[in-house]
Amino acid sequence: MSQPTPYAAKVTVPLPSDEDARKVIGNSYDPEQELNVIKMMSGTEEFYPALIGMVKAIFGTPDIDSKHREIIILRAASVLNVPYEWQANYQMAGNAGLTVAERDALASDGPVKGIDSEYVLIAAATDEMLTGGTLKDQTLQQLLDTFGVVVTRKYIASIAWFSLLGLFLNGTRVPMETTDKIGGRTSPLR
Repeated sequence: MSQPTPYAAKVTVPLPSDEDARKVIGNSYDPEQELNVIKMMSGTEEFYPALIGMVKAIFGTPDIDSKHREIIILRAASVLNVPYEWQANYQMAGNAGLTVAERDALASDGPVKGIDSEYVLIAAATDEMLTGGTLKDQTLQQLLDTFGVVVTRKYIASIAWFSLLGLFLNGTRVPMETTDKIGGRTSPLR
């Protein structure tokens, strides 16, 4: 694991046209502000409501701290080698309050260490789920003891979501964002 490497593939799935994206997203679609991940999701047509529903749920729940969410996203990007997710969320994680040292620790080879213990726990859970398909009993118990049953379920669902999203991003090879487009965002939603 390390900071993801840029796409080397030559074949990509093109982003939908602005006209096609507007048909799916609706009149709120702004091609100057919409992130490429949302544009690509709109190209799935009838899948879009379900995909954007998960985005809204994960980024909208008050139960998951925005720093914790970004820990999951950046660690998943590192584990799955997802350059789009790393590039966009490295900036969003800084906007959410993670330091450069905390963000960089998430690209470490081997277990994440040297940062807040809750961050290390969330990174370990992400590692286990994305490399082994499940959680070790000790990690699951620590999540339950730290966050309670309902929030633990939400963390597990979030890790699973960012696995699916990472595979979607890599499979379609979503084009990188410009940092000015991300600006002060902490979410792909406007």
